[in-house]
Amino acid sequence: MHMLSDKIRVGICGAGNIVHTHCDTMRRFDHIDVIAVSSRSGEQALSIASKFGIKNAYDDHRRIFDNSDVDLVLVTCPNYQHFELSMQAIAAGKHVMVEKPLAMTVEQGKAMVEAADKAGVLLLYAENLPFAPKFEKLAEMAGQGAFGEIYMLRQIERHAGPHSPWFFQKECAGGGALMDLGCHSISVLLEIMKGRNVMDVGAVVRTFRHKHGDVEDFIILQMAFDNGAIGIVESNWCHLGGMDSITEVFGSEGQGYADLMKGSGLETYIEKEWSIRGRDASGWRKPVYDALYEFGYVGQMQAMSDCLFKGTAPRQSGRDGLRVLEIMSSAYKAAEMRKSI
Repeated sequence: MHMLSDKIRVGICGAGNIVHTHCDTMRRFDHIDVIAVSSRSGEQALSIASKFGIKNAYDDHRRIFDNSDVDLVLVTCPNYQHFELSMQAIAAGKHVMVEKPLAMTVEQGKAMVEAADKAGVLLLYAENLPFAPKFEKLAEMAGQGAFGEIYMLRQIERHAGPHSPWFFQKECAGGGALMDLGCHSISVLLEIMKGRNVMDVGAVVRTFRHKHGDVEDFIILQMAFDNGAIGIVESNWCHLGGMDSITEVFGSEGQGYADLMKGSGLETYIEKEWSIRGRDASGWRKPVYDALYEFGYVGQMQAMSDCLFKGTAPRQSGRDGLRVLEIMSSAYKAAEMRKSI
């Protein structure tokens, strides 16, 4: 792979909410320039370009691939577009970073990994939670044996449901809460259990609140690792009152807990109407002091940069995304058959 020497020039496919997060993160790095953004809605692309000072705004994703100045394509579109856009970018000789989940199916994921290998370009998986400092520290301590032999670990991702209608359509999302939240949780548990294989997967799938779509809004997934440890994932769109992201590790000589959303140590009470980044912050709150850092986005972009400048191995590659897809696929099959696979 040819390493870059001065700047990473990024083209973004998509103009949804997550693009704001990525652009805010990338502009913290002097050597990363977002030079193009595309959306089927040219108006949305122009809006993003205007806000973040991006010089090229396209209403056709293909123009990103045709732009010879683009080094890396960041795919942030809805799930059903990940495969097609990634394959086109790879064919154009671009490095690719794909938002979670990697693709809709295991077969698509395998094709993407194989195509990137053949083309000699990087396929990176844009999974941020393993880079969240609290979760990184928990994984580091577990790897050092601080908790003894791990017998159980658990990751919980829950809120009241996603913001866009396509999340509730299987043909667009590939699944429900598991495809949206579970991929985060699985990645965190795999990072903590690095080097271990998942031997079987079981799941219980339900739809409790969001019955207007054709996907699940609640799932409990169980992974059995080759050392006997059990990994539990809760992916939940039914949780009212805010979001939780919690990782727990239990071992023979101790345990560790990390609460991403409510564990900063900062607690406030505001009597009047008040907002932080457009969200209600009145009453008792536990504000996050630097969301981009705490949620792992800064670490994610630093790792991407190290791959392209230093040739370091990706911490979250297409193969990691594929492994997550395989586990999610097994979970859906297990739930349908009502047994572990």
